[in-house]
Amino acid sequence: MAPSSFPLLARVLAHAQSAPDSTAIVDVPQSLSISYAQLCADILALTSLLSPLIPEPETRVVVLCEKGYLVPLTMLSIWTAGGLSVPVLPSLPIPEQAYMASNSDARLVVCDAKNRLRAEELKSEMLKENVSAEVLEVNLEAIRKSSPAQDAVSELATLPQLDGERRAMMLFTSGTTGRPKGVVTRHSALAAQVSAVADTWHWSPSDNLLHVLPLNHLHGIVVALLPTLWAGATVELWEKFDGPAIWKRWINEQGLEPITMFFGVPTVYSRLIQTHATFSPELQAAATAGSSRLRLQVSGSAPLPESVKKTWEKEGGVGGGQVLLERYGMTETGIIASNGWETEKRVKGHVGYPLTGTQIRLWSEESQTPITAPDTQGEVQVSGPPITKEYWRLPEATASEFIDGWFKTGDVGVWSSEPGAEGQLKVLGRKSTDIIKSGGEKISAVEIERAILELPGMKDCAVVGVENEEWGQVVAVCLVTSRPQVSVKDLREELRSVIAPYKLPKLVKLYDNEIPRNNMGKVNKKKLVLEAFPSEA
Repeated sequence: MAPSSFPLLARVLAHAQSAPDSTAIVDVPQSLSISYAQLCADILALTSLLSPLIPEPETRVVVLCEKGYLVPLTMLSIWTAGGLSVPVLPSLPIPEQAYMASNSDARLVVCDAKNRLRAEELKSEMLKENVSAEVLEVNLEAIRKSSPAQDAVSELATLPQLDGERRAMMLFTSGTTGRPKGVVTRHSALAAQVSAVADTWHWSPSDNLLHVLPLNHLHGIVVALLPTLWAGATVELWEKFDGPAIWKRWINEQGLEPITMFFGVPTVYSRLIQTHATFSPELQAAATAGSSRLRLQVSGSAPLPESVKKTWEKEGGVGGGQVLLERYGMTETGIIASNGWETEKRVKGHVGYPLTGTQIRLWSEESQTPITAPDTQGEVQVSGPPITKEYWRLPEATASEFIDGWFKTGDVGVWSSEPGAEGQLKVLGRKSTDIIKSGGEKISAVEIERAILELPGMKDCAVVGVENEEWGQVVAVCLVTSRPQVSVKDLREELRSVIAPYKLPKLVKLYDNEIPRNNMGKVNKKKLVLEAFPSEA
């Protein structure tokens, strides 16, 4: 079908026209540096290859490429050609990839040379589900030679604008509460999500984001990658997390363009702390000084343990005076709340205020009315232009998750009255797995996790509810500790002074190194209960 423009492409074009030689993307594994003008040329060239394979609007296209420049280039080109992008992580097992590709009814799989065999295998698996798809292997070197940059900028500038209601992207939920669902984001919602993040965190063309997140999730794509391009800034794409290399990049002895922003899940910051501890005193000082020079560090996708926050932020701490900004969002909504920009508004356990264009309410299931009183639990519900309108081909699931235009997040929260955090949203956890119902009380698993991680020697934990005939559910803890041994009795005694008696754990399971998590740092608590407490579950 004929190419068309969309809000994000218009922003990229504007940057290519005003600052054509400014760097858009640095592909670290490939040692590539791509200007905004070159990005436009490559979009035009790849779009010409994709257009004949995208016969109608919203044709689903799987992106199966190693992390690097080819991923954002392919996504932008799919959108220009009128298609719907379905990014899939190459490292996922083939059954998971096949589920996403078949569920989305994809008609094309775009891959790099490294993933050509996997793409062909995926095509065969899709056929078993009666889904027929073509495979297109992209030669990036050939693409980059095929179109003069200035000609491409001029040609792309003449494209007609597509309808903002056209579907742009399908990301799959993490599946921590069931089978992953395809979340469809339209171009208007994508622009609203990306622009809100860029505005809230004061992105500018002088920013340089070090990117270590996967490019198949909201965090890596909508929170990190796309706002960078929206703002005309630079993103350095790293293939994977590398603690020593990140500290070295922040120190920047090579005199490269300084890093100004860094986003990670809590596990990333925990591992950076562990790496920092292995350095010599001189290197520790240099690393901490390097961290101090960044203008923004963000933690998200999972609650930030208090022990990590303290170690990073305390006076003389690892982070060099940085105060981590926490935010709140999900695949269906984009980022909907963020700590205040001022560091004094980054209060532990809080996710802040609604972003531009988003409305948040807490809903009482008992009275079926919004909650306005502070410290009163309710379900977090959101509305506004950034919010998705559908799960892919799941009309019943879509209908069940909306009430009068409000999306039901499934999270429980309160409006805080804590000093310095008045009016901020505090998320207590998932209604299904993080709210434990024991003896008629509703208990926040997240609250207990925070309390445990403040105890000496506690490295990681996950609190779950285990079914119990007498209590309904009891509090159970999966724990990683540096202590030789920790018993339930030990935990109860140490927690008794900080949490109510009915919240004290009754079961504990020790793990040697780490609690199982997905690649965004989230724990599948339903699965964890069955693995950790099989006799009780």
